[in-house]
Amino acid sequence: MPAERASRRTAALVALFFTAIATIALRQDANWDLRNYHLYTPLAWLEGRLAGDIAPAQLQSWHNPIVDIPFALMVRAGLGGVPIAIWLAIPSLLALYFGLRLLDTLMPAQRSRARTWIAGFVAITGAAVYPGTAAIFNDHIVAAFMLGALLWLAQSQQRRGPVATWLPIGLMAGAAAGFKLTGVTYCLGFIAAAAVAGPVRQLPLRIGALAVGGGVAAALCWGPWGWYLWQHHGNPLFPYFNQWFLSPDTIADSWRDKRYLPESAVEVLDAPLRLLRRSRDFSEPLLADPRVLLGLCALAAWLWLRRDRRIEAAQAVPGPAQADPELIAAEQNAAALRWPLLAFVAVGYFSWLTFYGIYRYLMPLELLFSLLIVGVVSMLFAQRWTRTAMLIAMVLVIAPTKHPNWGRDPFRSPMIEVTFPALPQGSIVLTSTENPIAHAVAFLPREVPAMAIRNNFMDPQRCTRLQERVERTVATHPGPLWLLRPVRVDHPAAERMALYGLSVGGACLPVADSLAEIELCPLARAPFAPICVAGK
Repeated sequence: MPAERASRRTAALVALFFTAIATIALRQDANWDLRNYHLYTPLAWLEGRLAGDIAPAQLQSWHNPIVDIPFALMVRAGLGGVPIAIWLAIPSLLALYFGLRLLDTLMPAQRSRARTWIAGFVAITGAAVYPGTAAIFNDHIVAAFMLGALLWLAQSQQRRGPVATWLPIGLMAGAAAGFKLTGVTYCLGFIAAAAVAGPVRQLPLRIGALAVGGGVAAALCWGPWGWYLWQHHGNPLFPYFNQWFLSPDTIADSWRDKRYLPESAVEVLDAPLRLLRRSRDFSEPLLADPRVLLGLCALAAWLWLRRDRRIEAAQAVPGPAQADPELIAAEQNAAALRWPLLAFVAVGYFSWLTFYGIYRYLMPLELLFSLLIVGVVSMLFAQRWTRTAMLIAMVLVIAPTKHPNWGRDPFRSPMIEVTFPALPQGSIVLTSTENPIAHAVAFLPREVPAMAIRNNFMDPQRCTRLQERVERTVATHPGPLWLLRPVRVDHPAAERMALYGLSVGGACLPVADSLAEIELCPLARAPFAPICVAGK
């Protein structure tokens, strides 16, 4: 199959080229999440300090760190920003490669090098894909698994049985959700796709294989961390969904981020339109992207173009290729994918909108939409002006796109470096800020615990078992207490600190930190009225 081999080579080259360009242009990652928990949690878990610390990385202290372990070990080894960026770019490369291969599978008659290059450029410039390239967010890992699973589905139609098709899909989708909980939305999409992907009599086999694969992968990718959380906090998803698990270490709340959820049916329906204007409706930084709206339109057009299951390649390709039996079979296979793809997109999209509404979590669909837009244009203009039409579509998609700025730094070596002044024996470091400074905690001596007094998870006026531990430590610890804080003081957090009778009691010492301006301040203690009572 020379055409198939050429398609694979072109897709690999395009994915490598655009991922490399994006990685170089963006420089090394320095986003809020990295400075908060992506470095701290895996190192604290591996090095045994996590049980002694209390929420220095705020609510996110307990996000699954398994997939971040290689990154954290590379930082601990003192590697520079370039090799670490290359490592972080691998999921971006795979997601783009799988997407480009999926494009050629969904629309095989019109595949060409020009289309692959144009589609690759449209995909890499998305408001989720581009800023997330070579970043530690792990959204590209979810995208790589989900696009890989879609590609496997597309290439398995009429070639593999239900178990051979859906077990690997379950493994990929389950791994994505195990590594990052937001991937669950696309697991629901695959359940919907399995429901319509073949004869009803095979439905139990499809759903069963998908469930087994997903369960095994989730157990491997999330199970060790879930077990740790269950042992230490009584909630395998701690602190999330604690209204069900009722761990005493936090309040009985789901801890969902509801800032970006639609507040009415109108906001559900007009979400693609709201994404056309620059806003913060779906993200902390400004963003805009027409790919959702145009991608949904492209999906509808593709479904209409594939409405006849008896479609033949001869309808789309002139010349000798009309009689190519492999191409005709590929076209018929693509037509059979109509309902599974529609089910996956519809359920995945509305699940995302219902559960999160955070745009970068939509990355698998954004990438898919980018490819559908270019692919449908290549079908509509298959007879003439194909390249011109695709180039015009490329400009119309990319020009209105506004990329959010998540934070990047120039490449340096080592990528992250933090040096603390010498601390007296028996010291404890406290934090009281919502700024992301836990990356620095990972560089504290292991015998020096770090505890948060107040942040987006802890609060002296919200009594939980963890808050009681902090209060008891402040009241009874005989050794020195230190405050780790940003140089720019977080006044509301400082006011909360005063509830424990704490105040800065001397000159603050600078901390050499390549990611943030922070300092270490000695704390003076005064008697205070107990706030949380043990066992209350």
